[in-house]
This record gives sequence, structure tokens and C-alpha cells, in this order.
Amino acid sequence: MTYDSLAMGERRKRILHETRKLINEEGLEGFSMRKISMRAEVAPKTLYNAFGDRDRLIGLAIREMYDAVRENVKFRTSDKTLAGLLDRAIMLNRGNLKARNYAKAVSTIYFAKDIDKDLRDILQEMAVGKTSEWLEDLRACGQLQDWVDIEHLTRHMANMEYGLILDWATGRVKDSEYLFRFVEIVLFSAMAATRGEVYETAQAMMTSMAETREVPTFQNPAIRFQNS
Repeated sequence: MTYDSLAMGERRKRILHETRKLINEEGLEGFSMRKISMRAEVAPKTLYNAFGDRDRLIGLAIREMYDAVRENVKFRTSDKTLAGLLDRAIMLNRGNLKARNYAKAVSTIYFAKDIDKDLRDILQEMAVGKTSEWLEDLRACGQLQDWVDIEHLTRHMANMEYGLILDWATGRVKDSEYLFRFVEIVLFSAMAATRGEVYETAQAMMTSMAETREVPTFQNPAIRFQNS
């Protein structure tokens, strides 16, 4: 690798890092390409040449963080099980509780009328993770309701999840209720779409939550991730 390519890689990393910091500090309202160019010490033209428009830059910054978490956090649950989906959702959304502006910005972008399709696909994948693959596995073993359209279900789940995030980020859902409501979305969806053992597991989890007002707990994952 040449010095120039290393320098370009470091510059790109710095730009994406500053993009996430600015979103978290000031939200979309205070975000501009001019501010990023100043904070990352690059010319505005460089930003546009390298990333295109503002939404694409934000999308890439969000995706880089998401990919870093996936690569550096080793969960003890399988990501194609109900427990695994909940495990990941709970951990990632605990992070949202520490980054209200960032979460608000991501959910606002998701619902934007003119959002780029590729960016929306990225955000939907971030919301539902391996849910589609899990549902396909359930269909293969007869535990998925016949009427379920997996693409539609995962899209509806993403819509509900980002709707909750936006409600929480704008003060309509309390911090103390946020994780509980998020897990509800996953469990309600599972209870509606599945049958057999998975349905019974989801129902048992929901019953326990209703009685204890506590979300399910899992073994802490092994984390090598360093914030950027």
C-alpha cells in the first residue's frame, strides 16, 4: 500500500468520524458539509467528490459504525434465533440511549420522503439484522405462518423500530420505557408470524416482561470494538 493510499484512507476515516461526532453533538439541524470540511480539515470540494451529497456521507458514516460493531462484537447467541435477535437489538439500543441526537438523525433520515434507496436499504438492514434469514429458516422447518411475506414483515418491523426511536428521541417515550417497547416490537412480530416452539418462546418472554417489566437478559458479549 502506498503512502498516498494510506493518507486517503486516514482522511476518509477522519471525515466519517467527524460526521458521526457532529450528528451526535448537533443533530441534523446543525449538520452541514461546510462544518465537516472544517472539522476534518478537508476542502468542501473533496467531500463532494469523495462522498457525493450530504445524505450519502451520513449513510456511509452510519454504515461504517454498524459494520464495525458487527465485526468487533462477538455475541454468545446465534444471530438467526429469536434470542440472538433480541440480544443484538438490546445491546445496540442501549447505545442509542447514550446518543439521542444520533438516533434521532438516523430515524429522521429513514423516514425522509426523498431518501436514497440504497441508504434506506442500509438503515432497514441495521434495524432488522438477520431477521429475514431467521424467518427463512423457520419457514423451512414449518414454524412460520403460511401467510407471512418475509420482505413485507421485515420492512414493517423496521418501520416500527425507527418510529419508536423517533418517538423516544423527541421525548414521546421515556428513557425507562425505550428498551421495553423495542423488545415488544420484536416479540409481537414473532408471536404474530410464527407457530410452534418459537411462538411459545416469544409468548413466554412477553408474559415474563409483562409481569416483571424487565427485558430479557443475555450473557455479555465479547467486545473488541473501540469507539470512533
